Amino acid sequence: MRSKIAHFMAWPRRFLRREEGSVTIPTVLFIPFFLIVFTSSIELSTLSIRQSLLDRAVDDTARILKLGIEPLPDHTTLKRSICNRLAIVPTCMDDLKIEVFEIDKTTWTTELAGTAVACVDRTEEEQPESLLQRGVSDQLMLMRVCLKVDPMMPGAGVGAQMAKDPTGAVSLVVVTAFVNEPR
Repeated sequence: MRSKIAHFMAWPRRFLRREEGSVTIPTVLFIPFFLIVFTSSIELSTLSIRQSLLDRAVDDTARILKLGIEPLPDHTTLKRSICNRLAIVPTCMDDLKIEVFEIDKTTWTTELAGTAVACVDRTEEEQPESLLQRGVSDQLMLMRVCLKVDPMMPGAGVGAQMAKDPTGAVSLVVVTAFVNEPR
C-alpha cells in the first residue's frame, strides 16, 4: 500500500520532468502576439496604399482643373474623376467629399481658414453641399479631399488605436494647392 501512495505522490514530479509538449506553452503564449503584429502590418500596408492612391488620384484631378481642360465640374463629376483613378475602394462615390476654394494671395487666407476638412457623415442620409469654386485665371486654389474607409480589424492591433468616427470609419485626407493657368 505504501508503494502505491509513494508512486501516486511522485506522479506530479514525474509529470513536471517530462519534456513532451514543452514547446506548446510558449507557442500558445506567443501566437496571439504574432497574429496581432501580422494583421497590424497588413492593416497599415492597406491604409498606406489607399492613401498613396488617393494622393495620386487627387493630383491627377487637380491637374485637370488647373489646366482648365474642362470647366469646374459638379461635385459628382469630380468624385467620379477621383474614384475612377482609385480602384481599390468600392464605396468611393459614397464615402468621398471634395472642397475646392480660392485663396486670397494678398492675405494668404480663405473663408475656410482654420476649419476642419469636411468629411462624409455616414450617419446622415442627406449630405450637405460641398464648396466648389472655380477661381479666375492665375488664382491660387486649394482642394481638400476626405475619404472614409473601414479598417480591416477595428478592434485589434493598429485598428483599435486609430481615430474613428461613430460608424467605425477612418478618414484619409489629402490637401493640394494649385494655380489656375492663365486663359
